[in-house]
This record gives sequence, C-alpha cells and structure tokens, in this order.
Amino acid sequence: MKAEQKSDTQKIEAILDDYVIYWNSNEMDSWGTLFTDDADYINRKGGWWKNNKDNVAGHKHIHHMLMEMRQPKTFSLEIHKIEFLKPDVAVVQALSEWPGFKPNNSGEPIENMKGIITCVFVKTDGKWLIKTLHNTLRD
Repeated sequence: MKAEQKSDTQKIEAILDDYVIYWNSNEMDSWGTLFTDDADYINRKGGWWKNNKDNVAGHKHIHHMLMEMRQPKTFSLEIHKIEFLKPDVAVVQALSEWPGFKPNNSGEPIENMKGIITCVFVKTDGKWLIKTLHNTLRD
C-alpha cells in the first residue's frame, strides 16, 4: 500500500470513528460535518435524504425519538473493507452493531441490532467526506 493511500485509509477510519462518537452522543450537527453538502443517505427503513441539510434534520428527529425511548449509547461500527476506486474516491463497507436496542417503547431490548453500511467517500481539497451512505439491517 502506498504511503498516501495508507494515510487516506487512516483518515477514513477516523471519520467513521467520529461518526460513532457523534451518533452515540446525539451530536447531529457535528455528525453532519462528515458528509458532503449534496450527500445521499438511505436509512435502514428506506428513507432517502438527498442533501445533507435534510439528512441532518431527519436524523435530529430520529435522535429525539431515540432519546425519548432511552436507547443505549452502544452503537458501533467495524470497518470490513475500504477500496479506493480512484485516488479521491473510496467505497467503504462497515458492519454495525447496536447491543440492547429496543425496537419499540415496550422497554424490552433485543439482543443486538446488526446492520451493514456502504459509503462512498470523496476527497475534496484534501478532506475526505461521505458522499453517499446506505444503511441496511442484517441477520
């Protein structure tokens, strides 16, 4: 792996680390800084935000509900694959887990909600950002 690609890999990993930190602390404005202005985000229920302003607003609404449901702050990501399509474009796949997630207001947690996210990262002016993210559940 070239030195520059190794550095870019570390930067992308750091962005996904921040993604988890901001997610678990309900900091949606900070979380939104990880995306391009024209980002597409498809959530696990098929909702599709076609710009980052709507993405952040939608996730603020979701996080308000999550806080009301007292969801645990245990969401995590494990990067499975980073593939550079070009020096300034990368596809990233990560496995997500959310231990203790409560699917409804009954208070009964499921053992572990698991998902897969696929992201397209773009590098603009030396900075990596998420251009597209698709979030789906897995068995």
